[in-house]
Amino acid sequence: MPTELSVFISSKMQELAAERKALQELLPTLGQDIFKLRTWVFEGDAPASNKSIRDVYLEALQNSALYIGIFWNEFGEWTLDEFERATELGIERHLYVKNLNPERRDPRLQAFLDKQSDVRFGITPRWFTSPEDLKRQVARSVEKWLLERQIAYHSAISAVFARTADDVPEQPRRLVGRDDLVAEVQALLDDRERVLLRGFGGMGKTALAASIAAQHVAAGQGPVLWLRVGAAEADAVFEAIGRALGAQQAVVSTTGDERVQAVRHLLAEAKALLVLDDVWNGAALARVVKAVPRTMPLLVTSRHRFPLDEIVEVGELKPDEALRLLSLYARRQDMSHDAEARRLCEILGYHAFALEIASKTLKVYQLTPGELLQRVEHAPHDLSMPANYGELGRTGVKSLLDTSISALHQELYQVFVSLGGMFEPSATPELLARVMAHDPHAVEDALDQLEERGLVNARQHNQVRYYRLHDLAYSYARTMFMNKGWSHQPVVDACRSYAAVHKDDLDALDVEQSNILEAAETAHHANQDAVFVAIMKSLTVDGPYFAARGHTAVSLKLLESAIRVARQHNELETAHYLLSKLGNTYADFMGDYEAALTAYQEALALARVLGDTRREAILLTVIGKMRFHQQADDADSYYEQAEVIARSLNDDFVLGFVLHHRGYQFINQQPPDYERGRELSDEAARIAAALELPDIRFWSLLNRGSCEHELGLVKAALATHHEAYDLARDQNNHFWMAGALRSVGEDLDRLDDRIQAQAAFDEALSLWRQVKAKAQSDDLIQYMQERKYTIKPEL
Repeated sequence: MPTELSVFISSKMQELAAERKALQELLPTLGQDIFKLRTWVFEGDAPASNKSIRDVYLEALQNSALYIGIFWNEFGEWTLDEFERATELGIERHLYVKNLNPERRDPRLQAFLDKQSDVRFGITPRWFTSPEDLKRQVARSVEKWLLERQIAYHSAISAVFARTADDVPEQPRRLVGRDDLVAEVQALLDDRERVLLRGFGGMGKTALAASIAAQHVAAGQGPVLWLRVGAAEADAVFEAIGRALGAQQAVVSTTGDERVQAVRHLLAEAKALLVLDDVWNGAALARVVKAVPRTMPLLVTSRHRFPLDEIVEVGELKPDEALRLLSLYARRQDMSHDAEARRLCEILGYHAFALEIASKTLKVYQLTPGELLQRVEHAPHDLSMPANYGELGRTGVKSLLDTSISALHQELYQVFVSLGGMFEPSATPELLARVMAHDPHAVEDALDQLEERGLVNARQHNQVRYYRLHDLAYSYARTMFMNKGWSHQPVVDACRSYAAVHKDDLDALDVEQSNILEAAETAHHANQDAVFVAIMKSLTVDGPYFAARGHTAVSLKLLESAIRVARQHNELETAHYLLSKLGNTYADFMGDYEAALTAYQEALALARVLGDTRREAILLTVIGKMRFHQQADDADSYYEQAEVIARSLNDDFVLGFVLHHRGYQFINQQPPDYERGRELSDEAARIAAALELPDIRFWSLLNRGSCEHELGLVKAALATHHEAYDLARDQNNHFWMAGALRSVGEDLDRLDDRIQAQAAFDEALSLWRQVKAKAQSDDLIQYMQERKYTIKPEL
């Protein structure tokens, strides 16, 4: 299903009625298969309500991706207000002026148009003479805008909390030139300003921002929170911030203004430089900025001129800087007197991305600047101009890529074009090999050769190597892919098999998450229900990916859709397990016990339809836990039903699961029954040990130790908690290790061994900080403060 985008049409209604109607007819025809354009005009789309006219159009503006303003002679306060509000919201604005009888134009309107034509405002009004002329011009501009947005929509949001300079992503091998911009931006950030680095694609905005961010950390000015944003909505940005800071539940459990406030508090505590890279969605940026504390420095990169306090233009390199970049990989000592090298830089528009490719091309093919210049000037031009290449100076970039691609042998050419068909401008060699049905080693070798030519960049996520295209190269490759009429079906099928094979490999799934989720969404909208459900099942039921990493808004929506599809096809067992996982998500990550209860109750009903008493007992247990959290009177009855079924089944796994949760109930009820809680937790731990179930065993040991602590059996509690710690260490689970050490510390504190308690607390706090468990860290810090322990600062 295409992504729906709303286009807000603004003008004097009567004066330009024909033009408004013309655009209403035109715009829905331009979206192709990727976007669906929906127009909003006041006279046709304003709902009947008690709201004021201004409130109505402001609400429509907030939901719009593009503003189109049409002007002629009349001055309208509401029309200008619509433009100003679109500017505040960061919505891209296109202006069109009817060039008939301009001498009749209201001077106030003319002054407004003159102001927008100023280069500082980055808007060039286009002139038209008739509705048909307007349609032609709007069609050209909107189609270009849509092509550019394709790239943004194919970039997954990512977040990194960098405490060391090396943790900052996207750093160039060496930043050539830009010394004046580095100094200017650093001074602004030192003054806590909000700075926009604005420039055309490939000019080096991201490299400049990364270099500034790395210097910020290296100078001891604090950490950096780096987000690659793309066209993401504000809520997706907020969720990414929460994940990076170890407080996802604090974000996803709130909405609206409460979510903005929650994020603001997280950012204030982080005391970091916030970097938002490659921003396309102005409305989302405007909302995110509301969540940024006033004293937090903010650095944004974008091709668009968003209304931030300080806008720094990142343009073409200076001629001498361009020569230095051209020689960077070619290992030429000095090109300053090489006229052909200077001419090559000029033809490439002193464009950083193009010069890097040129430098690597000189090295790989052992060319002189003059030889490469000749090839560029005679490059084949059989490819239509891709998205993002229509800007000033881009024809030289395209010619260079034409030259580079035409020089590739067939295998490299096929790999490059196949990358253009990926949903995300990156891929692991294995996934791409699955798409192409080629040997993974051969594909990786081809990708390495493409990297040598500057067409892709190799990246590493833990032990997983992958390759990413610059968005200009991706735009070029995608145009080639589409021109060939190749299908996305091999990509969808490859993502399905990759997710199934790597269901337990979290790092491998991290790298390809965006490709896999977009493949699932594509399969869903193409009514390939078996493929869609299989992908979601691999990530949710067969493997622990979402249980370990948490859901995004997109993945949660897909999970809910997968449940509906499974039910439609009478795949009740699959729907049952998906519903159970949905309940876990609401309970564990979002703290929404009511939504979790609904999902669990639906899963219980399906378990009974299937006659699966084992699953019935498990669902009764988790429903009892939800009702317990809701302080409902019937919680105990659910636990009792579950225990009866579990003992009748003679199934140790189910019995261990039920007893573990019943023990939790007795410990946390009012008043607590620590004797009963200890008894059930001990039985659950013994069963889990025999069945080699480390999860249930660990938490049951922790619960047993807590009961012993409260019963005054402190030495027994300490021994139990040490047993839990040893298990956590064997599993290399840092979260568990921290929890056990926290309990060990409390036992030692009660035994008045403050030196060993301090050591246990220090290690627990360090581990929780490493895994970004903010809530647990804060709770431990509060306990340590109350007990007057020393709290080490976070490194």
